Amino acid sequence: MRNFVICLILALLSPRLLPAQNVNVLSSDRPYVRIAQTSGWLVDPTAMLTFQQVRQQAYGSLFQPVKHEMGAFGITSSAVWIHGRVSNNATNVTYLLIEFSNIDSLSLYYEHEGQLHTVQSGSMQYKPNTFHFHGFTFELPANDGLPVDFWLRARTGNALIVPLAVATAEGIPTALAGMYVVELIYLGVVLALFFYNLLLFIWIRDKAYLWYLGYLISLAGFNLLYLRGFHYSLSPSAALFFNQYGIGMAAISYMFTIGFSILFLQSKKYAPLQTRILRVIFWLLWVPVFCLAFGWREPAIRINELCSFCIPILFIWMAIRAIRRGYKPALYFIIAWSTLLVCILLFVTTNIGVLPYGHWSFHILPIGSAVEMVLLSLALGHRYALLKKETIDMQAAHLQYAITQKDLLEDKVNLRTQELAKMMQHLRESNTVKDKLLGIISHDLRTPLGTLSGLLELLEMKALTPQEIKEFAQMARQHIKHINSTMHNMLNWSLSQMNRIETRPVKVELAQLFQLITDTYRFSAGQKNIKLEASVPPGAVVYADDHQLELIVRNLLDNAIKFTPRGGTVSLGARDAGNKVELFVTDSGNGLTSEAVYKILYGNKLYSTDGTANEKGTGLGLWLCKEFVVNNGGELRINSIPGQGSTFYFQLPKEPPAVF
Repeated sequence: MRNFVICLILALLSPRLLPAQNVNVLSSDRPYVRIAQTSGWLVDPTAMLTFQQVRQQAYGSLFQPVKHEMGAFGITSSAVWIHGRVSNNATNVTYLLIEFSNIDSLSLYYEHEGQLHTVQSGSMQYKPNTFHFHGFTFELPANDGLPVDFWLRARTGNALIVPLAVATAEGIPTALAGMYVVELIYLGVVLALFFYNLLLFIWIRDKAYLWYLGYLISLAGFNLLYLRGFHYSLSPSAALFFNQYGIGMAAISYMFTIGFSILFLQSKKYAPLQTRILRVIFWLLWVPVFCLAFGWREPAIRINELCSFCIPILFIWMAIRAIRRGYKPALYFIIAWSTLLVCILLFVTTNIGVLPYGHWSFHILPIGSAVEMVLLSLALGHRYALLKKETIDMQAAHLQYAITQKDLLEDKVNLRTQELAKMMQHLRESNTVKDKLLGIISHDLRTPLGTLSGLLELLEMKALTPQEIKEFAQMARQHIKHINSTMHNMLNWSLSQMNRIETRPVKVELAQLFQLITDTYRFSAGQKNIKLEASVPPGAVVYADDHQLELIVRNLLDNAIKFTPRGGTVSLGARDAGNKVELFVTDSGNGLTSEAVYKILYGNKLYSTDGTANEKGTGLGLWLCKEFVVNNGGELRINSIPGQGSTFYFQLPKEPPAVF
């Protein structure tokens, strides 16, 4: 009663009353509309107001529009009421969208045909979304094109952010594209960096890479699963867990980055005071983890916010001291953490209302952290180059010292010279492997990510129609598939170059293997209306390494689909060849010239061309096929006629090799 009296007095003393909320009209030409600035907003500090109270005229005059694209209120115990109006001239259903998943409690009220309807939702009471996106959807009646009033109450233990929109079923793809594009690009960057640095760790065994990989995964988990709400796509129990405890991943990521920074910057040598401070902070970061375990979410969030400012400043301070003492890789550190610190400041200041909060604020942390992670990866590369140079210089110095010693015997001098030559050759070969890896990453991974970025800019400029958005979704799926295939082949190729892959022949039933692979590629073939056939003699078996054989057949089948035009045919099969079985993949594609066949089979460089639907490739898959076929006792061969198609085939033994 007291709340009602206070609001009534405020309403009577107000110099002007807010007019009825603007009507947001949906139509076939306007299927998606953000409505934050055309709705009324009321903050209830007591969180005690009821729907019957806020719908009264005295409270209605207190609803005020927000100035920006969405309501942002920071961490608050208040409840927020929203009053809006929408009419739909296009379909029978209007969808009210809240494009953010970290809201504990949502209550929707509306009247239809004289009856009051109430719908409860929120992240603390898991309900799958109609369209499977990380937010909340409510259905409002179209009401024959007449305006429908709704009231929405929101309250949470996280930062309260309410991005509000309405859409028809045709407008949902626009909402989905706006929510997923940045995350897909961010995920692509994280995957590329993870596998690249994992390969380098396997190669050089530097513990700094392990700390970096832990930081990469925990920070990506915080951004995607907690901050961006992808946990809502998981099971109900997992979604509730990440909503309640996901902020803890920020503390864990800081633990990893503290360990990484101390090791990378050699801070014991260059910044001992800052190192001691960081070690204390490392153990203090367990405090928010324990707070979450006891259900104290707000203190955990506050501690993480404080660390988000203090830790980057300490890192920048350490890096400045290191670079002043001649440690050049620290420059990447300064740029990386300065960039992330600016993004954190922008995100926090928009959250508390100092700066205008818009959809750009949603993307600032993923973009900032992606830039920071790339710069840290470059810093690791620079550090490795310096360590390698120091090693070579040290070895050269040792050799020079040995040569200058008059009491050394001639044979000992020759032996040391030969050892150094072998070492230098090994380093050159290692550089060749690294350069090939970097070349593939810089071209074949950067190109699809750049394409996705360009399409995002078109989307932000609203230059795409709903049909083009659907086509963009298909194109994004193809690019992500290309990135995944490239990383898988790179991992196998790198391991083979380092002699870490062993061939273990076992009995392989071809019918079962072919069925598994054709089922995997049936969708890709269907996308191009390609007829996919498989034939194998009953009981056909070969003796080969099953993992390597699967990779061979997958790559050959993938290439066949890639270079076969729409409506063509691709055949996978096997036939008897005496004491061996011949496996083949035939397509009705463009075929290959004799020069191209020679480059594939006998060239010492990767060979690749674009597919019939402009699919990209690296040539690494065929390179692996050649190596793995030889490892299993066969030889890859090609029959091809330009314009009529190609057949890739090889033979494998039916029986295990004899042991003497």
